[in-house]
Amino acid sequence: MFKGTFYDHKVAVAIPATIRIFDESLQFETPVEGMPPRRHHWLFSEINVDMADKRFIRLVNRADDAGTLEINDAAFVELFLEKYKHIRSIGLDRLVLRNGVKVGLAALLVIVGLAALAHFVILPWCADRVVDRLPRSFDKELGETAVQSMDEERDPAASALLAKFGAQMHWDSPDSLKFFVVPSKIENAYALPGGYVFVYTGLLKKLNKKEELAALLSHEVAHVSCRHSVRKLCRDMSSSVLVTLVLTNSSQAASVFYSNANALYNLTYSRQYEQQADIVGMETLRKNHIDQHGMVELMQVLQKLSEKVDVPEFISTHPLTKNRISYAKENIKKHPGTVDPHEQMDVIFAQLKALYK
Repeated sequence: MFKGTFYDHKVAVAIPATIRIFDESLQFETPVEGMPPRRHHWLFSEINVDMADKRFIRLVNRADDAGTLEINDAAFVELFLEKYKHIRSIGLDRLVLRNGVKVGLAALLVIVGLAALAHFVILPWCADRVVDRLPRSFDKELGETAVQSMDEERDPAASALLAKFGAQMHWDSPDSLKFFVVPSKIENAYALPGGYVFVYTGLLKKLNKKEELAALLSHEVAHVSCRHSVRKLCRDMSSSVLVTLVLTNSSQAASVFYSNANALYNLTYSRQYEQQADIVGMETLRKNHIDQHGMVELMQVLQKLSEKVDVPEFISTHPLTKNRISYAKENIKKHPGTVDPHEQMDVIFAQLKALYK
């Protein structure tokens, strides 16, 4: 850990910073009054370096998180320069300058051909293999980045009740789940990597039974545990990452994912992912001895909403195909389960509904 001074380009104020260096990036935290420290993530590829001597260095980032970082520490300067030099690589522009336009164009044609082959044949398969190798810590960091970029307003009282409701259930998830209620007329709910689940009051008002809410949470948690958003983002961004890797360097490939973290909100899940989330969600209901028909009833509520002129946000990001209700019913027939009263969940659900009469 190193100490430095951060200058936000919007406000010329010196802010103390605590810095950590990684292989292709650095992270630092700056204090925020009355709130947790703000975390900054700078890739080396986004940084301009200005050195005065072996003890003092100035780092300037003009990307989204624009600012200047000054560090007066010889140990930091030595370590930073050692890691920083390894991210340098020869891109297409340098290839043209060194070998001429013909060689550059030939290289470009090869790159385009490889990119097309990768996009249509290799990458859809590779994307899932890549995600399988990524640690869960990647999901958490990506989710945190998305949460910070979205800055959703949360209802503290309703969020506490929703968290209490979720705590009544056992979740087969390696992530630490966090449930939030967003006050909005939007009829939506979504989950982010790392275990963040958001339910909008517009959709919450449409639910009539605790089983429907349990089914909704189970469906969203299934998206998290199956890593659907990370897989979808990886597939969507994979061709860009490939071109970035070929033309420049791997640190810029990583920046593609982090700079597009806010796209997680608008991801549209495939039919395959939706069906898997439904089935895993019903398995969660079954293990918790909650009536699985709550999933069917939730789908029926969504079906009625889809008949409106303005298609709800939930339908646009979670396509409601006609056969989802049918296979949900068939799945219940194949895997029936016992049902317990869960009176405490009834109480909490009633308290939630009472907040938005």
